[in-house]
Amino acid sequence: MVLVNGEVLASEEHAWVVHSVTMRNHERASMKSNSIDGEFMRLLAGTHHVSASFKRSGLSEGDTHAWIIDLDNSSDESDFENHATLIGSKIVSERPSLQLFKATRLGIETGEDENAAIGHVHLADMR
Repeated sequence: MVLVNGEVLASEEHAWVVHSVTMRNHERASMKSNSIDGEFMRLLAGTHHVSASFKRSGLSEGDTHAWIIDLDNSSDESDFENHATLIGSKIVSERPSLQLFKATRLGIETGEDENAAIGHVHLADMR
């Protein structure tokens, strides 16, 4: 599981793209991070630098919401509820959306839509 800031996912499709690229990098042994959750956050943040990814896509003081993401598809609802309880949070029915998304948080300078967010993921592995 990985915990990311509540403003960094433009949509569920955006999350699936990040997940897909993360798993591809893992299978190809081309991850830049030492862990799958770190790689997910790096790709989401659109950067080569793992440390910068935590600042962009991780939680910071003052953040009001977050997403708990099951990267290996092994969790059930009670697992999410347990994690939320551990961090003093509650589960809500809201889903990732453009209304919650803040492109600037990820360092996206042009575009506030799903396409900009997905393109940002792919740029993280270029060069």
